[in-house]
Amino acid sequence: MSAAKVYGSIFSTCTQRVLVTLEEAGAAYQLIDVSMQAGQHKDPTYVAEKHPFAKVPTYEDESVKLFESRAICRYLANRYSQKVDLLGSELGLALMEQAASVEYSYFDPPFKGLAYEKIFKRMMGHGEPDAHLVNVYEEQIHQCFDYYESLLAKQTYLAGNTYTIIDVFHLPWFAFVDKLGIGQEVETRPHLLAWWKLVSQRPAWNAVRRKIG
Repeated sequence: MSAAKVYGSIFSTCTQRVLVTLEEAGAAYQLIDVSMQAGQHKDPTYVAEKHPFAKVPTYEDESVKLFESRAICRYLANRYSQKVDLLGSELGLALMEQAASVEYSYFDPPFKGLAYEKIFKRMMGHGEPDAHLVNVYEEQIHQCFDYYESLLAKQTYLAGNTYTIIDVFHLPWFAFVDKLGIGQEVETRPHLLAWWKLVSQRPAWNAVRRKIG
């Protein structure tokens, strides 16, 4: 079986999700760098053959080509279910899908928005952070973390008492909290902090962190 190919950037949180899932499964893979700064993701050949919306990552193995990080992670969790359980029981699957919707709808968007305003906006030459939007995104994160704190008071992980791909989905952005100036949002919530300490110690996550440098 040849190594899977992941086309993406180690600095992309979406790419990191896929790599962590592969590391959890102990699967062989090759990360093929797509330079966002150089605009390689917008190359017509890449758009035609890899990702129709000019994003990263994309994934290929001997039987499938996929784009969109969460879809890739679900595929990998199913493919390697004999090696690692990242999906859980039947009830666990329902809770996982509920948690997946929360992550996609209420966690990821404000993190992307805040990272753009506080970090990437200047880097891209798009001007200074919009203070109003920063406040909006920080309040949305505050509300989401309040929910997570109440949830984690009753269970160990975000989709129940089993580690799943939902926890994987959250890892890359949680690593950004200090850079975004919101580390206190985690530190002041004991259950959320305990969860972060637990999942951030996983060997798969640390293997990806070493690649980031």
